[in-house]
Amino acid sequence: MPWQFHARIQAGVRFQSQRASDRCPGGGAARAAAPAPDRSARAWRLGRPYELSSADPFGTMVRSKRRAAWESCMKPRTSFAVLSLAILACLSARATAEDLLSADGRYGVGVLRTEFVDSARAMQVANQASAPRRLPAVVWYPAQAATQDRAVGYLSDAGIATTLPAIARLFAYPPADLQPLVSARVRAKAGARPARIKGGFPVVIYSHGLFLYPEQNTALAIQLASHGYIVVSIAHPGDAADVRLQDGTVVPTQPMGQTDDPRFAEAWKILAAGPDLSARRQALAIYAQAQPGSRVGRAATQWRDDAIFVANAIHAQHEPQALRQVMEHADRNRLAFVGMSMGGAAAAAGCRHVVACQAAVNLDGQNLDADLYDSPVQRPLLLMLSDWPRYGLLPPQPTDPAFSPNDLAYEPWRTAGQDPRIVRLRAQGLRHLGFTDLGLLVGQKRVERFGDLAPADAAAAVNDVVLTFLDVQLRGQAPAALDSAIARHPALVPHEPVQVQRWIEQEQAGTKD
Repeated sequence: MPWQFHARIQAGVRFQSQRASDRCPGGGAARAAAPAPDRSARAWRLGRPYELSSADPFGTMVRSKRRAAWESCMKPRTSFAVLSLAILACLSARATAEDLLSADGRYGVGVLRTEFVDSARAMQVANQASAPRRLPAVVWYPAQAATQDRAVGYLSDAGIATTLPAIARLFAYPPADLQPLVSARVRAKAGARPARIKGGFPVVIYSHGLFLYPEQNTALAIQLASHGYIVVSIAHPGDAADVRLQDGTVVPTQPMGQTDDPRFAEAWKILAAGPDLSARRQALAIYAQAQPGSRVGRAATQWRDDAIFVANAIHAQHEPQALRQVMEHADRNRLAFVGMSMGGAAAAAGCRHVVACQAAVNLDGQNLDADLYDSPVQRPLLLMLSDWPRYGLLPPQPTDPAFSPNDLAYEPWRTAGQDPRIVRLRAQGLRHLGFTDLGLLVGQKRVERFGDLAPADAAAAVNDVVLTFLDVQLRGQAPAALDSAIARHPALVPHEPVQVQRWIEQEQAGTKD
């Protein structure tokens, strides 16, 4: 079922006090270089509550706590030599993470934070009194001056205080494993002066994954920005990891483990693992009826509508005031939707509803829109999938490399694989979360969590192919450039919906396998 992957990692964990060396960025390396530090050192902990005043909704007070944590972490009662080794270990780990959060385009990268407000919709679908719906956003954009210094933290102070503990809770990560997200810096400048170009820069609307956060693909975002794209990454409150709004309100993650209408789950099982297309057609009719009555179905529609709202606001020049200066240099008629996991499904589902949206990218998101099964997506689409034959993803998904449940979406079944605008790829050795920055920043249990494809190789493949695909679709680059980009990364294997094609042939021949 589409929600099971995330539901099974929802179990909360109680955080125990960590040794100071465990809490220090570089964790294991620092412990190897030095004996256990003074037990009285009090360092930052993910599980520790922070009280933020309404006058300080974004938690600037946390900066001093974070800095104090680092200083406390590096306050040993040992020799200078041991101290030096510990510092080098910590800084080495930090530099390695930061090097992976750099970009190679001609532009510097600016970043700002803002919030879109949709007064026509409620914050929670089931509670109309929760209106309006507020969508925090992180925006990366081309900047005039090269940003040589890593001047921006990977997460904001509010993200460290609010979102990071939720990530640890939802994914059952020990706090020490997420410490690199606190210390990592990004080669970007907050509020940098926007670059200009004749005709304006195309705009990418980005949607994160379920239980994740807007910064989860910063490596991709800054790469796109450095090559001349304005990337607007929106949060989907309620389904994101806990997020703090501009007014200081914290929107916690709502449970996703249950569905209101049991027919939805049963229909999904048949779509994923039914015997043939006839069974799937019957299941699809039930799926469409049950989707509005299911928690995950309502969320899928809400995410799609979030992206559509933001795109329409930008196209109509109704973006937040904080974004106006950046959008003065945008081409509002050249938009693309990009997303990962549930956000990728929302990107593919939403693009066709926006006239200015010219292409969509889905990074390992299972289609949830009933209207897109056995139906054309109507826009160029890049679909990059994890290595489901090795790792699986959504039970009861088969591990047959000839079939992914997404093969049932985005094209009519009778012509599956024939639309040249639909590009389907499988990333060998990559697990679902390997599409995010977590693979770059979290070193522990790497294969178990992210797959055995090296994180740098995974990021390079995603960044290169997504950028080239957008250049082809939005900037008129030759289509052969995409073939070349795919060929540069041996882990990427073109995927054809072979099993769907076989089922169609069998139906036409009047036989079943």
